[in-house]
Amino acid sequence: MRPLSQTLKMSSPLLLAREAAWRIRKRWVKRSILAQIEEQTFSVTFRNIPYYKPKISTLSDTSRKLLIDFANLVCEGRFQFLGYGSADLGRQPRWNVDFISGAEWPLIPLENSRCVRLDGSDVKVPFELSRLQFLPILGKAHVLTGDVRFREAAKDLLAHWIQSNPVQMGVNWTIAMEAALRAMSICFLLNLLSPFRREEQPWLATVAHSLYQHLLYIEANIEFSHLSTSNHYLSDIVGLYCLSVFLDGKGMAARSREYRRRIEAEMAKQVYEDGGDYEASTGYQVLVTQLFTTALRLMRCDRSAPASPAFVERLRMMFRFLNTVANSSGELPQVGDCDDGRTELLVDDIQQMIHSPVSERNSLRVPQLLGLGQRLFGEGAGPGDDAAWYGLSDTAPIPSSESQMHPGSGYAIRVLPRSGIGVLQNGSAELLFFAIPNGIFGKGSHTHNDKLSFVLRLGGREVVCDSGTGCYTRDIATRNRFRSTSAHNTLLIDGTEQNRIFPGPIGLFALGNEAAVSQIQEGREARGCFLRAWHTGYSSLGVVHTRTIRAVDGERAFVIEDQLDGHGVHDFELNLQLPPNLNAEVHAAKDGILSRIFGDRQVQLTVDGPAGLQGSVEPSLVSMTYGVTVPASKLRLWGRAVVPLRITTRISWAEAAASTIGQTSRARESKIRDAVATGVCQS
Repeated sequence: MRPLSQTLKMSSPLLLAREAAWRIRKRWVKRSILAQIEEQTFSVTFRNIPYYKPKISTLSDTSRKLLIDFANLVCEGRFQFLGYGSADLGRQPRWNVDFISGAEWPLIPLENSRCVRLDGSDVKVPFELSRLQFLPILGKAHVLTGDVRFREAAKDLLAHWIQSNPVQMGVNWTIAMEAALRAMSICFLLNLLSPFRREEQPWLATVAHSLYQHLLYIEANIEFSHLSTSNHYLSDIVGLYCLSVFLDGKGMAARSREYRRRIEAEMAKQVYEDGGDYEASTGYQVLVTQLFTTALRLMRCDRSAPASPAFVERLRMMFRFLNTVANSSGELPQVGDCDDGRTELLVDDIQQMIHSPVSERNSLRVPQLLGLGQRLFGEGAGPGDDAAWYGLSDTAPIPSSESQMHPGSGYAIRVLPRSGIGVLQNGSAELLFFAIPNGIFGKGSHTHNDKLSFVLRLGGREVVCDSGTGCYTRDIATRNRFRSTSAHNTLLIDGTEQNRIFPGPIGLFALGNEAAVSQIQEGREARGCFLRAWHTGYSSLGVVHTRTIRAVDGERAFVIEDQLDGHGVHDFELNLQLPPNLNAEVHAAKDGILSRIFGDRQVQLTVDGPAGLQGSVEPSLVSMTYGVTVPASKLRLWGRAVVPLRITTRISWAEAAASTIGQTSRARESKIRDAVATGVCQS
């Protein structure tokens, strides 16, 4: 979150008074709950509910093989991660170690634990392992094969985790969200392994005891604040709801009602009417959509009362959001932070973990999640292997009313007004325009300086992309590089960030709130249509940046117009990030810069602006999974001029790979990809 002093300045006196009262009460409640953990007097049992209702016959052979192959690797002590690749950790992993850096967290009491150490380690590595999200995969492999190896491996690994991580001791008991996600994984495993044999009852009793410890720990350390709530608090209460439904004991019914109420309240608070999560991140959109979907599945198993129509409708809109920004392969653009977070692993994740090199993975490739939405709500399309585990069948698609097709033009506009995303389609090309408000109304921790940035796709493949996330705490410089304005496809003025990046550790999960952004305006002109927005991130310089994106009738082109209004002489810089598989060349042109991007289809950019405009192709980095950066290239254009000024970028493309327009041989493309151009062109 942003520095507390900044958050306090943004809050009303009444809200601050409520927060102060809550914090005093929270300390008392925490002491009371932790005393219950120490007394060890509680008695609960596991209560199986029909969370999974697998339709095994509808699973594809590919999905079956992936689940079994993944489970076999776990049985061999080889654990798979989207960003870290395969890690040989053995059958009794060291749960408190960052196996990338070798750093180890001591097994000391919670209050003395230092989670983020800033020594080149990343606490997310032990966190990710200790979410235990491989356990339900072992359970599914057991259901598919009946092979007792998978059952025993799951039991042994869970028993070892419980023994190695006493409650309130060590790194895996430092954040309530981690305990919540882990508890859900354990509940899902038990559901898949049920029923249990008599000789398994002592193991089951130990696990149920640990689950109740998880519940008390989350309640004692719940990540609620009157000032702001995020995916952390949502994970806490979905985890608590899951535990209160799966556990049988005193107070569970009352807890399930309370946490269900809180979940529905957070849906109304954290999700805009158009389905966008208010943390300004497509990565967290995936996690939050999964969390609310898990809650819906639990509500349908709980049967105490149906989910409210408003909750169900807002979740349907979350899936509509995903389908609006996804390409035809179910891949989302990188926007804001993405740390590959999941409630449950998707078949898409497993397929990439097993078959794709780490450098080619993309944690926002989620067609199975879209398929789940299709079977729940009839929204969009996607494969149904993950949905089959919940007993869900195909549902007739619901036509979207959000897309406005212009007759005879070949283009369509879709706008998510509260989320600040516009999609302009022109034939086989899509341009996604981002005028996204700062997350959590300026109090969020996962926003990037990406105001008025865009992503361009041709035939569903990105040609101009977002650079991604890189990492969080392993390296501050990398963290800030990927959040910076220059890492996004927008204008940088006088080297000033759109939102201030706070230096040092305090800034790891904080940005300023300088860049207020307008809602996207859409309209029709004589020769086409447009999307337009502006932001105030450069108001300290006396400059306002407005960007207009046009699709012109009858042309395979987008025209991007950047208008800077204000006064004085200013330096400006326009960066356009290319995916790792593409490169470009830059030439001086009569009134500006000419650039060609080489790939399956040649893309040409002409940039007109003030005299002295310069351009080059420069080395860059792209991160499509957390913790991994891949070498890439970017176009960088820059100059210095008096404001007001206008920069116009025309992007055109060939419709087929066989086009003879400026065709470049594969040999030349390979040569360009291997050697990034470093020359500078000047108009």
